[in-house]
Amino acid sequence: MTVTRVARPARIRSARRFIQAAGLIFYLLAAQGLLASGVGLYVYLSDGSTSDLLLPTTGALLAFCYAAVGFYLRRYRVWARNFAFAFAAVSLFAFPVGTVLGVLIVLCIDRANRAGIFPARRRAVAALAPAPDPSLLRFDATPVPP
Repeated sequence: MTVTRVARPARIRSARRFIQAAGLIFYLLAAQGLLASGVGLYVYLSDGSTSDLLLPTTGALLAFCYAAVGFYLRRYRVWARNFAFAFAAVSLFAFPVGTVLGVLIVLCIDRANRAGIFPARRRAVAALAPAPDPSLLRFDATPVPP
């Protein structure tokens, strides 16, 4: 018999709220990325230098990544949790606001992990894929004439 640890319902509710808050923080970071992208696009359109396209491209790419992580983090996806932790770890070096947001996100993810919000294992891919047709894998052992 295996003993599993089940969190109390109040702890699970608070962990879900923490994850929802972390997802909201990522939505706000996506809005900041779009704002940076808009400023960079304005600079590019006013000056016309191609080197000024780096800021809008990077801002739009980060905004998309932050929005995707925020969306799927609020749906309790394991890969979003991992990316959220990585983004939070990188933002710890952006003193002072990034440090505060990074610590807050790490604490939210930690609380959710301790409450068991995220699934512990991944689904088996072989169970989801259809079995291959054995007739396609059969080889005939007919001798080749010389």
